[in-house]
Amino acid sequence: MAPERHDWLLFEASPDQRNKLADWFTQTECNEFAYNWNFWARDAQRAPPGNWRHWLVMAGRGFGKTRAGAEWVRQIVEDNPQARIALVSASLGEARAVMVEGESGIIACSRPETAPQFESSLHRLRFPNGAQAFLFSAAEPERLRGPQFSHAWCDEIGKWPLAHDRATRCWDNLMLGLRLGAEQRVVVTTTPRAVPLLRRLLDSETTVVTRGKTQDNSGNLPASFIEAIEAEYG
Repeated sequence: MAPERHDWLLFEASPDQRNKLADWFTQTECNEFAYNWNFWARDAQRAPPGNWRHWLVMAGRGFGKTRAGAEWVRQIVEDNPQARIALVSASLGEARAVMVEGESGIIACSRPETAPQFESSLHRLRFPNGAQAFLFSAAEPERLRGPQFSHAWCDEIGKWPLAHDRATRCWDNLMLGLRLGAEQRVVVTTTPRAVPLLRRLLDSETTVVTRGKTQDNSGNLPASFIEAIEAEYG
């Protein structure tokens, strides 16, 4: 689909015009449509403009944080075949189950022809264009001492292990290894929690913060789920 069609469809067309236009699409264009994140994303799920180093997406369960992080990684990969991306979660199991293979993870968000190959023994994702992503556990901060990266996605830092200052050590080692490419950036997706590392990010001048709540994504969540959590936790 040509860029000018995308712009018109996203910002100018009425619902009726969009429905009529869908009848004119080729099969290739229809196949592409499902992967047009710029169309499907809410504003809060899109990377903010400007010269930021850390983008902190801090929101409630079901907001769409994981999808935002996975789509950001996908965009980085498409724009930069030399990208080397760190994927850091509370454990390797969670990094794989949520960030890589989850319903809103990197593989699920990728077009079939650009989907990465997951090399589980190496904790590595290899993309067809040459970009790579590496899985890390915040419980093992020393594994981040040495490797170099151009970008990073850190998930649920609010639950990174606090014992022996592991969460902070993991973050510091990651920052010291973030030295490839011309513009190093980190996306952090997490539910709010009063922990030192999250407070540190909120106080940083290099952090752009996106806040949100579960109800922001109500159009993509079962009504029964919304009703249950509002009754229990509202």
